[in-house]
Amino acid sequence: MKILSYNIQAAIASDSYFSYVSRLHRQILPSPAKTQILSNIAKYISDFDIVCLQEIDLGGFRNGFANQVQQLLSQTPFTHYIYQTNRIVGKLSVHGNLILSKYPLCEVVNTALPSRIKGRGILAAQVQTESGEFVVANVHLSLGALDQFHQIRFIRQKLEPFENVIVMGDFNCPPEAEQLCLLTDHDYTRLSDGLPTYPSWKPQRTLDHIFIKGSLKGHCRVSQFTASDHLPVILEIDNA
Repeated sequence: MKILSYNIQAAIASDSYFSYVSRLHRQILPSPAKTQILSNIAKYISDFDIVCLQEIDLGGFRNGFANQVQQLLSQTPFTHYIYQTNRIVGKLSVHGNLILSKYPLCEVVNTALPSRIKGRGILAAQVQTESGEFVVANVHLSLGALDQFHQIRFIRQKLEPFENVIVMGDFNCPPEAEQLCLLTDHDYTRLSDGLPTYPSWKPQRTLDHIFIKGSLKGHCRVSQFTASDHLPVILEIDNA
């Protein structure tokens, strides 16, 4: 089974530090370029069994009031999905997380993460496969270490009732960050191929992580697909 975690940057597709400025209009205005980028993302993710996306736009003005969930569903083979709203910026943008799946999903966690500045969340679903069930959690953490300590502890507590768990997403901190020990000291294993994920055009930092707990076994690798300022991370599960 192949599972993907990807911060898609709402299909803005920054490809240099300068593009954060030169493509600033994509942060506030709809454009044909973003429609094409989202189509490229849809084509890429279609080969996976489960996909966890961060930073999707759920229908703000900057996306022409179109919901990227529906846009992706119309261009991919996924038959099951759940999503959450993390932050609403007036009529400009609606930020969220999304889980797409070719297997049935049962939502088990859909809530905001504790934070001094609201707008981060955890979205988790129980996945039903022929080999059994496991929980996949899609997370997007704040930028500050203090918030991350609270958020990771919160995530662990929310997922404590479940035996076999995958936690993946944009943690906004490096592998050596002390706050990640709140997972690795409590039965979670971080999977990594050692490659950085950010920025996509010249990767130097590993901000996107995958953790597993229970009887799940697998390995992960960083993809070189570039349609965002982050690179995707691929998890291949051996026993699901």
